[in-house]
This record gives sequence, structure tokens and C-alpha cells, in this order.
Amino acid sequence: MKILILCPDWFPNISGFAISCYEFSQRLVKDGHQVRILVPSQKVLDRRGLDVVPVCQLFNLLGRNPVLFGLLGALRKYSQDADVVLLYSYMYEMNFRAVFYRWLGFIKKPIILLYRGHLEDYFLPLLGPAIRFAKIVYDNTFAWFLFRKADYTISNSKPTLVFIHQKYGVDHNKMAYVSNAVEVKDFKQSSLNNNRILFSGRLAEVKGVKFFDKIIRNIPTNWKFTIVGEGPMKEVVLDLQKKFKNIELLGKISYEDTKKVYSTSDILVLPTFGEGAPRVVLEACASGVPSVVFDVGDVPTLMDADKNGYCISRYDIDDFVKKMKMLIKDSKLRKQKGASARKFAEKNLDWEIVYKRMVDEIKKVI
Repeated sequence: MKILILCPDWFPNISGFAISCYEFSQRLVKDGHQVRILVPSQKVLDRRGLDVVPVCQLFNLLGRNPVLFGLLGALRKYSQDADVVLLYSYMYEMNFRAVFYRWLGFIKKPIILLYRGHLEDYFLPLLGPAIRFAKIVYDNTFAWFLFRKADYTISNSKPTLVFIHQKYGVDHNKMAYVSNAVEVKDFKQSSLNNNRILFSGRLAEVKGVKFFDKIIRNIPTNWKFTIVGEGPMKEVVLDLQKKFKNIELLGKISYEDTKKVYSTSDILVLPTFGEGAPRVVLEACASGVPSVVFDVGDVPTLMDADKNGYCISRYDIDDFVKKMKMLIKDSKLRKQKGASARKFAEKNLDWEIVYKRMVDEIKKVI
């Protein structure tokens, strides 16, 4: 196959779906397929040995939504030789425009939307007015068009397929579920004797940063609360650091260094308001680290009936910290769930397994 991909983030400024895009593209190329990836231009661009084409970025909407100049020209030029166009994530203006250009007839090849993000609206009351307004407007205009007009949608969250059908009326025959994936072999298993709680993700409202205060107050002083990531709520973390000496803020680090942090962590906490299939939970599973996460997106599947950690009823922070404390106090329980998480990752979340499912779904559209 000849595949053209639009990816709104790329190395070194990566998000979870950018890593997924890179790993999937690597597999495709190794398997003999031709892959070209269009990304927003940036000062430093690490192509990672792939055919990555930067498109001029004018500015970012709301801090991280790139608006591109010349996107139509790039799409028309590079889609001519492609069999299919893949879009990573529903939340980006550039992906909306790709589907819009397809609807206008400028792009002749089928477009597959790879759903990544947090489409569900059950967490709207938890958001500030500006972000809440932006999400409501986007989900009822741009997202409506994206899901309705894309030729096919592959979601990494099974529950979200039901929501897409109910909200936008998309036929079930135009959608499929394929789980998120990681290269499990690249993750070293943790000993789970490190006295470290880990949060990895963007320091933003939707990631539940407001719950950090409650979390750190329930972590023993001889344990570290390590935070990997940056974002608009970094000041909240810096203020907490002044009060609690066992907070370790690593900021934005390389993906390779992030893997090392997993291998020396004991529990992943993710008090996020909404997700598709949070990659950090997959990475924790691959590292043999149990997770404590709210019941959002595909988390129930990843937790496998709480064998791999705890799936907490949405936004019940008291139960969240209760389960976290159970894992802190009981090393046997921690290691039991960690071992189960690693086995689950090897059996269900490895690219060796997921890659074929993805390719099979893409071939249905060509």
C-alpha cells in the first residue's frame, strides 16, 4: 500500500499519538508499504528515518492546534500517488480541513480518521468556561463534519464507537475498534520496589491536575511523586512543590528517558477527565507497573477487570487515593497486578498483534 498520513505532532515535540504514528509507520515501511507523513513545520524536526514532509505552520489555536498554510497543495500533490489518507486524532483543525477538501472533491483518495482524543462530554462540568466552550463548539461543528464525512473511522476506544454512533449518527459499518499499541519489548520491567508514584502527561486541566493536591497528601513522605510533562498548569505543580518536598518535576523529557522512569516506578496515577486509550497506561502495563485511572474511554479494557490496576468510578478522588494507598502499602498486591499488566500487554497491546488488525481495517477501505 501507499499511505499518506497527517500527524499534527512530531518529534521532538511529541504527543502520545505521534509516538503511535511513528511506531505504526515504522512497521508499515518494514512490511514493504510506502509511507509519507505530513506534519506541521517546526524549528527542529527529527524525521526518525521516515519520509516526513513539513507543511508551513502559521500559528497554534489554543496553544497546540496547528493551523497550516499550503495544506491543500500538499494534500493534492502527495495524495495522488497514495491509496489512502490517514488522519491522527479528531481534535485538530488540519484534519478537519483534509476531510473538507475531500468533500469538495479536491482529494480523490479515501480518508480514514484514526480516533484519538476525548470526545465524550461527561466531563464538561469539570472544565473551565473557555475550554468548555471551545470543546462544545468544536465537537458540534468540526467534529460533526469529520465523523460524518470521513470514509471510515478506526477508534482506539471501544466505548467511544457507541458515543460516535449516538451523537453523530455514523453507521457501525463505517467504524471499527482497534486497540492502542506499544512496542512491549522496548520497556524494561520495574522491580516495583522504588517508592515512586508516577504521573506522565500534559499538565493541563483535562488531565486532572486539580487532583494532584489530594494525591500528594496521601503519598508517604518516603515515596516520590514524579511528574513527567509540561503544560499550562505547570505553576500549580510548582506551588505544590513548595509545600511537599517529595514532588519530583522532571518536565518534558525524551521518550527514551521516559521509558527509564517507568522502569523505576511502582504505580502510575492518571486522574484524567477524558481519554481515548491513554498511551501512558499501555506503557505502564508494558513496564509491569499497575495503574490507578478513572473510568474513561478504553480504560476498562486496559485494566481488565482491575487485574492490571484499578479503574475508578469517574472523578471519585476519594476512592482513587484509597486504591493508590492500597498499592503503596501492599507490595504483594502491587507485584501481582504489575505481573498481570505485563502479561496483558504482551498478549493484547503489542504492535506484533495490533499491527495486523490495523492493516486489515485499512485494506477494507481501499
